[in-house]
Amino acid sequence: MSRTRLRLDLPADSWLGEASRSAPDASLRVTGTVAGDEGDVTGLAATGIGRVEAVEALRGHDRVDDVDIVGESEAETVARVAAPPPSYVAAARRAGVPIESPVEVADGRATLAVIDDRERLSAFGRRLATAGATVESTGDDEPTPVLTETQRDLVRAAVEAGYYDTPRECTLTELAADRDIAKSTCSETLHRAEGQVLRRFVEKGPPFDADGPGSGSALRAPGSSIDGLDDGGDGDAARGSERTGVPVTDP
Repeated sequence: MSRTRLRLDLPADSWLGEASRSAPDASLRVTGTVAGDEGDVTGLAATGIGRVEAVEALRGHDRVDDVDIVGESEAETVARVAAPPPSYVAAARRAGVPIESPVEVADGRATLAVIDDRERLSAFGRRLATAGATVESTGDDEPTPVLTETQRDLVRAAVEAGYYDTPRECTLTELAADRDIAKSTCSETLHRAEGQVLRRFVEKGPPFDADGPGSGSALRAPGSSIDGLDDGGDGDAARGSERTGVPVTDP
């Protein structure tokens, strides 16, 4: 079995991709898609300063049947979206590949991890490409990621703002305000991220070794060519890559 992390530029006519691109300052954390008697329902949480715009874009998309807000706080909006499954879900179902949750989506790009044998992963990559998604692999055979996408983004912002400098050039309050999140959320996210990095360092050595898994440049996903493939484009992308204008290219 192989674990592969992928970055996907979602197809141009994907409801998830279009909503995300229309609100680039929002992050969408997709927790899963469930098939029901009346269609598929996708659970997601919108965060960031553009989360209101992202939810409105979902409501206004012609391929979305309904958006049900099930939770809202200062930091996030949680919703159930009745719509065709995202293209990566449809491709995974047809290839028989499980997708780890959550899937992080920002500005039309999804980051996800899949686990299966090489043959099924190749089939998954081919179906994604046929659906019009541009696919990159960010590493194979990795253990569970040290940080989530949200933790990694916040830690990077903290480093760039000087939060970890001595003396500090940015306070926790300033960092939280800049990221448009509650101070308590900012503190908890950083604390969890710091704990994960320290545990990884103590247990397995430095987590970002230059020769470690996934440290190289992004590689094209196995089997991401669309030559001679059957149609695997079911899902939220209504057309194949020739119609979407989203080519399958080397990153």
